[in-house]
Amino acid sequence: GHEEGTDSDDSPDRDEYEHEHEQPFIRWSGNIDTRIGPKSRAKRSGFCAIRCPEFPFGVPISSRYNALEINCRTDGRVYTVNLKVSSYFPDDLYQALITVDDSAVSMKNTKNSSGGDSSSEFLTLVLPFSDFILTSHGLVRETQRQLDGRIKMEQLGLTIMDGKDGPFQFDLARIRAVNYYHGCIIGDD
Repeated sequence: GHEEGTDSDDSPDRDEYEHEHEQPFIRWSGNIDTRIGPKSRAKRSGFCAIRCPEFPFGVPISSRYNALEINCRTDGRVYTVNLKVSSYFPDDLYQALITVDDSAVSMKNTKNSSGGDSSSEFLTLVLPFSDFILTSHGLVRETQRQLDGRIKMEQLGLTIMDGKDGPFQFDLARIRAVNYYHGCIIGDD
């Protein structure tokens, strides 16, 4: 026998179920405008940033962690991950780029968690701390210091500053510090 409608992929009940059980996430969205007013003293414009509250005593990265794992869904624009660490120089910020577009499938250190299009599917990105660049006031510092296990992370944030006008949308499902070695996260089952 054949039962009608029980395993159909286009069943309205199944669509409702999948929508209700999509992984939880936070959405950061807005509209970037790079125009500068005629009387403004600003030389450039058009960025947006979001950050978590400061960690009161810092989070020791120790030698246990060497990367950030980010589970996100983007609109294909370039985003920057910002790590504020305990430092003698209060304006120091370590930054790494999130560049996810139509070629995300071939991107190094990227795993597509659902096997689909980057604009609608969540991706798991691994950003090794060794790829973070030391900056200050938005400029790359001439002398780079390695982001290593001796530091404490004080704050984490995201910035969009790609110089393009228009709407943006970034969905974040999870972010965590991990130990990443030869393409694998140590301790993940």
